[in-house]
Amino acid sequence: MPDKRKIEKIMLLFPPVRLARETMKEVSEPLGAAYLAAMVRNEVDVEIMDAVAESDYERYLGDDFTWYGSSLAEIRARIEKSKPDLVGMTCIFSSVFPVIREVCRELKKIDPGILTIAGGGYPSFLPQYCLAEPALDFIALGEGETTLLELIRRLRAGSSLSDLDGLAYKDDGRTVVHPKTKWIEDLDAIPFPARDLLPMDLYQKKGIPHSLSMASKKHAPLISSRGCTSHCIYCSSQNFWGNRYRLRSPQNVVDEIGELINRWGIEEIQFEDDNMTANRERAKTIFREIISRGYKIKFNYPNGVALWTLDRELVDLMVEAGCYEMTLAYESGCQEVVRGIVKKPTNLAKAAEITEYIRAKNIRTDAFYMIGFPGETREQIQETFSFADRMKTDFANFFIANPLPGTEMYETANSKGMLRDDFSFENLSYSRSPYNEKVFPKGELERLAGRQFLKYAFRSFLRNPLKWLKRFLPDLFFKRPAYALGILVRIWRRTVTVARDS
Repeated sequence: MPDKRKIEKIMLLFPPVRLARETMKEVSEPLGAAYLAAMVRNEVDVEIMDAVAESDYERYLGDDFTWYGSSLAEIRARIEKSKPDLVGMTCIFSSVFPVIREVCRELKKIDPGILTIAGGGYPSFLPQYCLAEPALDFIALGEGETTLLELIRRLRAGSSLSDLDGLAYKDDGRTVVHPKTKWIEDLDAIPFPARDLLPMDLYQKKGIPHSLSMASKKHAPLISSRGCTSHCIYCSSQNFWGNRYRLRSPQNVVDEIGELINRWGIEEIQFEDDNMTANRERAKTIFREIISRGYKIKFNYPNGVALWTLDRELVDLMVEAGCYEMTLAYESGCQEVVRGIVKKPTNLAKAAEITEYIRAKNIRTDAFYMIGFPGETREQIQETFSFADRMKTDFANFFIANPLPGTEMYETANSKGMLRDDFSFENLSYSRSPYNEKVFPKGELERLAGRQFLKYAFRSFLRNPLKWLKRFLPDLFFKRPAYALGILVRIWRRTVTVARDS
């Protein structure tokens, strides 16, 4: 049984991010940390530090990655002032773990008695590897609210951790992993995110939402469900959330929207669900409730909308409730790839029909496409590009499919020897190929995606220059000039990469 530990104060740190230099920056409320804080705040004194929002520090790290967010010195000063007994860190992307590693080491220099815990996708899928870092004490696997709360209670009581669901830790030099088997069935029972512990004023001053554009500087992310009904090979979300799809009630979701409007003056919601409309009738109820309450709110879906869930009635309700933009997640424009490789339940013919209806409703349309799935041919990639041209969405992103930890795509690519010799999860980027030259020659996927991105943007501008200028001048150059300049720099870098590899 472990010794009793004094756990009176904890800090939840949304750490600096480690971005590939061509990747867009984002400054938005860290909902994971805010949910954890809301869950444990009645048990312990809790503080949140959003290292990305609270500092403009940047440091080039080599290998075309940049540290973005508070410096180690700034984090040290905050820790020394706060004196937490436990520090929790969110690792959303595998590329962030090197930052967490450095932060953990710095914390132990300040006080070896500070306990450290990490959560998020990467440590959840690779707990043995991540806990090889001596300065990291615990990992919360998957959904973390009840795990963190129970850990605090057991540490205080000196109770055994041997049956704590969803926790990985070290015991006498060995790593112990208790798989996550219990999930919060009633999501309405979780308190709303503790936004009062976040620097909410900063998000309105310097906020960069997940989506490329925004209707208002007064925006906030919201998650109405956990998980997804689909089992796409490239996505780890299903595994992370326990291979189940759980929903908040429409009343609960719209109550949070009301709080965002009335308490924080929010004018735009960004629905960050993996699949907000999987339950079509529930989604319709949410939009009807927004309308019936008279909430004047704009919203979009930066994570993408599942096209197979949409029908005309749902689209009409979205528009009436305040939807101004949709990101349409086609992923591929080849039906054989969509069903046979990606395993996404999309019928592209029907997707094209609903896309035409969405465009007719004057909703801004962005699109997600990915190329380079295991087994995908160059002809199928070209089919995706042709499909994208036919859809005529206002904007389109062309990414390189990457094998994330916890995904079927990684298992397939790894077992077939497709990955580069220097492959590392921590250096993944959706603009870079993970494959060796036997699969795709060096630079080929980057060249294909980069060229299509630039060609599509140019053609879209020519189709409707006024619409482009109306969208991007107010949203980017007037509201976020520094961010707009950053986008131009990143587009230039992609252009240079394409030209160099041609």
